[in-house]
Amino acid sequence: MKHIVIIIFLLSSSNLYSQMLDLPALRLSDRFSKPHRTLNTTIADRSLFQQYYNNTNLTLDSVIRYHFYTSINLNSKQNQLISMDGTKFNLSSKNAKDLTDEIISLVSNMYFGKREFLEFKKLLRNRK
Repeated sequence: MKHIVIIIFLLSSSNLYSQMLDLPALRLSDRFSKPHRTLNTTIADRSLFQQYYNNTNLTLDSVIRYHFYTSINLNSKQNQLISMDGTKFNLSSKNAKDLTDEIISLVSNMYFGKREFLEFKKLLRNRK
């Protein structure tokens, strides 16, 4: 009985650990069956996404998750963006800031992402 309790504890704690590595999108879209994009990243430290984006008061985390409808899966095997239609884009960037810039660039060239990008640019202009 003691072994069963230990096994259950280990399974639940590893599940809890993996959930801590997932940062859900902060906004969802109703345009596709999957309402957000997914960033899989090799970065394991979520605090690296707490840096400010290009001299603004917006964190990299909020730019990705809120403005570009993207969840973040930390500690993944590779850096990859999965669009709302399921298309996978392998990313070459290695750090959080460069990943954010690469995501913005990719999304700005997507049909629906272009509107998100234009809204984001407008927001940044209005903050100056």
